[in-house]
Amino acid sequence: MSLNREREAFKKSVANAADLFPSRPKPIPAAAAPPPPPTTTVKRKRQVATPATPSAVVYSQPAATSLGGQHIMTQVVHAQQYLKEKERPLRPHEVASYLSIHVTSEVFTVLKENKNPRIYYDAVNDTLEFRPLHNIRSPTDLLAFLQRQTTAQGLPVKELKEGWAGALDAIDTLEEAGDILVIRTKKENLPRMVWGNDKTLFCEVDEEFKTLWHGIKIPPAAEIVGELESMGLKPASVDPSSVKVEQKKTQKRKRAVNRRGKVSNVHMNGILKDSKDLRK
Repeated sequence: MSLNREREAFKKSVANAADLFPSRPKPIPAAAAPPPPPTTTVKRKRQVATPATPSAVVYSQPAATSLGGQHIMTQVVHAQQYLKEKERPLRPHEVASYLSIHVTSEVFTVLKENKNPRIYYDAVNDTLEFRPLHNIRSPTDLLAFLQRQTTAQGLPVKELKEGWAGALDAIDTLEEAGDILVIRTKKENLPRMVWGNDKTLFCEVDEEFKTLWHGIKIPPAAEIVGELESMGLKPASVDPSSVKVEQKKTQKRKRAVNRRGKVSNVHMNGILKDSKDLRK
């Protein structure tokens, strides 16, 4: 019991001593921050990078038609083909209309420089013209060109067709008239080479000679080879490698057999009997 009384007295003394000092304000507890929301992992799909759409190219701009690009040279090729088909001088605006470009395009700057051997620009008349390898565009031009030739090399027809669309028809007409000589292909019977036919070299043959010529009978083609071989002649149509040459058989001399050998048993000549006569 005494312990309880002492404890109560100690508590009162402590309480009385606490009243003598000013009381400190108790700190106001800060408001608790709200808990963060639970994080949920969301799987995102991988975005595929879409290629950027190219902007519309305007070919009339100088940057797109510079000499370093391919477009300008493609237009030059189309212009050359167009001039080749027309076979006459054209104004620049006619070519520009076909190519769908402006006359001030750098394509015409390249064409007017005369660096292309197939395109000729006439600065006086302001015209563009396709220039073929041979400036032949009519039968008269063809005959004049062949008459100026100093060799018998001939003229390929493919070089004529390059700048002359009616070359084949003109060749047929001139051949029928005897003005040119033509070599044709075997399958298509198309002209391949042409030569000039100088009519001043023609000569008349007497009718008597013609009669003698046509009176000579020629054996059929199947019998010509046999007829020539019977006369000791070699046909030109026969391959020389296929002709068998008869070779005379030369008799080979037989080599004498050397029967000489070492003789033994000389000391028994009187005793042994020679049996060479008994061989069969």
